[in-house]
Amino acid sequence: GFCGWPCAVNLADQNHDVVIVDNLSRRKIDVDLEVESLTPIVSIGERLKVWESIGGKPMRFIHMDIAHEYQRLLDLIIEEKPDSIVHFAEQRAAPYSMKSSATKRYTVDNNVNGTHNLLAAIVESGQDIHVVHLGTMGVYGYGSHRGATIPEGYLKVEVPQPDGSRFEEEILHPASPGSVYHMTKTLD
Repeated sequence: GFCGWPCAVNLADQNHDVVIVDNLSRRKIDVDLEVESLTPIVSIGERLKVWESIGGKPMRFIHMDIAHEYQRLLDLIIEEKPDSIVHFAEQRAAPYSMKSSATKRYTVDNNVNGTHNLLAAIVESGQDIHVVHLGTMGVYGYGSHRGATIPEGYLKVEVPQPDGSRFEEEILHPASPGSVYHMTKTLD
């Protein structure tokens, strides 16, 4: 997809064993939004053939919906024993996430359940796997809140207690997502 293909190529080029898992939903979403990519998007099969024809290390592709195929995902993780998983398997279009009740439900279902299934499968597999996950500043909202600029990362705050004491805590501030897509990212 949008970020996954360049990442997979880069990892394969560095001699990593790469298994691409994708439900291929991006093309359907682009059709639903009545948009086209600025550059032509060829099928994953064609991309893999071209990559290998120019001498790229072979990569495997598995068509899977990780939000709904938990057992397949768990079996794959147990079989492959990955050192790391790069997780880009989320519906990534804020406009699509706000288009209709159906697209809102799809975005929440795909993004939240996909991430949850991945993390649960890693835990259930008993393996020590690093996860790289794409985030977005959109979880903070756009614009300013009460004149404050949007911070990057965590904000230290003092939390008052009923007995008058205080303790310091780090929080993300301000989580104010502007779309259903961005709301799903705050749940990560």
